[in-house]
Amino acid sequence: MAAIGIVFKANMFITFLQMGLANGVQPLLGYNYGSGDHKRFVSVERYTKKCCVIVGILATALFFVLREPIIRLFISDGEVVYYGVKMLIAYMLSGPVIGLLFVNMNCMQSVGNSFPATILSVMRQGLLLIPLLYLLNACMGLNGVIYGQALTDYAAVILSAVLWRRIRRRIERR
Repeated sequence: MAAIGIVFKANMFITFLQMGLANGVQPLLGYNYGSGDHKRFVSVERYTKKCCVIVGILATALFFVLREPIIRLFISDGEVVYYGVKMLIAYMLSGPVIGLLFVNMNCMQSVGNSFPATILSVMRQGLLLIPLLYLLNACMGLNGVIYGQALTDYAAVILSAVLWRRIRRRIERR
């Protein structure tokens, strides 16, 4: 329990950095969509996605390199550090791409399609994650459970890309 608590906090750093980037541009996305400046909307979307991926890669690399010292900042128990390092690695696997989910969700909201974004958020933290954790626990025990969040994140990123592509195509046909 101690290890997972530390890992959750560390994972929040990467997630919140990218969420902040995505949320920070939402007014700009909404303004450009509302004004009909599709070219600028797409430019802001692409630039923000690039920034999120770069920040995600750099932060994830930093956490991989410093994984043990990060865990040791909070606790020195050898067994907790061992499990914490394993869990931190598993949780950081989606770090480079999780920002794409947040940008896609904010794009959906900016063009007046908040329902799919809400569904994605609920799916990521509940509808996908909880059943997957039970399944992974049954199949692989604790080793499976620690990869649940990363698998859920990748599924949510892929689903968000599919949904956002469909919404964007529908908008472009208007």
